Amino acid sequence: MNQDWRYSEERMRLRADVFVLLSKKYFTLKNSKNLYEFCHDWVSQGNQTTDGVEEAFVKYLESIK
Repeated sequence: MNQDWRYSEERMRLRADVFVLLSKKYFTLKNSKNLYEFCHDWVSQGNQTTDGVEEAFVKYLESIK
């Protein structure tokens, strides 16, 4: 069993919430890999809510171009 806090039930739920929120506006085949990676990073950085996630994702996309 994995004891890593990033994969707790609560964290996996947050990861899903972030993905659903962002995918409504930003999901394309071109962005899919970036979207999955961003969701993982968002949770791994200790964020506990979706507050500010859209702005952070836009900055993330700009930084990888």
